[in-house]
Amino acid sequence: MIRRVHLIESGGRGGVFNHTVELAAGLVGLGADVVVHTADDCDAAPASVPLCHCVTWYRASPHRLVRQAGTSARYLLRTLPHLYRAIDAADVVHVQGMFALTPELLSVARRRKATIVASPHNTFVRSHAPGGGRALRSALGDADRVLVYSEADRRRLLDRGVANVARVPLVQWTPPADPALVERWRAELAPDGAPLALLPGQVRDDKNPELFVRVLAELTGWRGAVVGEDLGPGRRVDALIAATGAAVATAYRYLDVDEFTALVAAADVVVAPYEIASQSGVVAVAARLGVPTAVVPCGGLGELATAVARDTSIPAVRDAVVTAYDTGARPLDAAGAADRFRHEYTVAQQSRTRSRQ
Repeated sequence: MIRRVHLIESGGRGGVFNHTVELAAGLVGLGADVVVHTADDCDAAPASVPLCHCVTWYRASPHRLVRQAGTSARYLLRTLPHLYRAIDAADVVHVQGMFALTPELLSVARRRKATIVASPHNTFVRSHAPGGGRALRSALGDADRVLVYSEADRRRLLDRGVANVARVPLVQWTPPADPALVERWRAELAPDGAPLALLPGQVRDDKNPELFVRVLAELTGWRGAVVGEDLGPGRRVDALIAATGAAVATAYRYLDVDEFTALVAAADVVVAPYEIASQSGVVAVAARLGVPTAVVPCGGLGELATAVARDTSIPAVRDAVVTAYDTGARPLDAAGAADRFRHEYTVAQQSRTRSRQ
């Protein structure tokens, strides 16, 4: 029997956090004893979800090394001892996402003889992620069960020799879109009523924002928008918009869950022309809202998308955007997702018990 499920999501913001709290809400609805261990400045979450604010991030410092050192010291001195006291051998510890101290976190769960489930969310390591390779190796090698969110990732890990891997639904907490916020986004990004193509979320090089701009430059009568926290390419994107004359607006800032949901709901098509991906929380949110999506053939992006481009060329992505718009989409029903996770927890616990014996 599972005593308690500890969902550990150290970041407290963005898609991995929204997935974690949606999963927690579903498990609570099934009567499970669940707690989400997360940041003390985390985003909003469903009211039913028990949150443990045991992680502190030094986000305010302008110096990256200071932020990393302060965060790591507090994690080692406060968070890990707290988790050691909280975790029991009859518990399931589900680690969401990757963090530089993921190996130490898994070591605590292992010392407490708990069942360990890991969801790295990406089966690759981004170049700007310190300790990412070490964290991924630990998540794949030390867990009793690895849960991924696309069939492409499941096959990739099986090919790499990861045996205890299963695919589960990528649920995302998607509160009802505020009509006033949706209207505000429409007025800001498509004031003339033109169809709106959107590239939302963190603005990174691997999301191919410049390809998005070049596609919109060829979509007569459309408007586009790149909205999210700029992690590097923002100045180049703005320069390309000016050079091509593409009808694309940009807004570089972090959005809370209500703003982000309204932003996606305001779009006619959400576009994901990524260079590398496992899956996409953005595409999952759009699917929950019934907003059409156009993606490139990359990782598991096509598994939730409305239209998949034949390749990554500008004409192919342009045609996929138009196809998605013409096809439309219905809101995706996530009923039954929590049951899938509960089943996988039971499988992991049984596997752990057999290995002990």
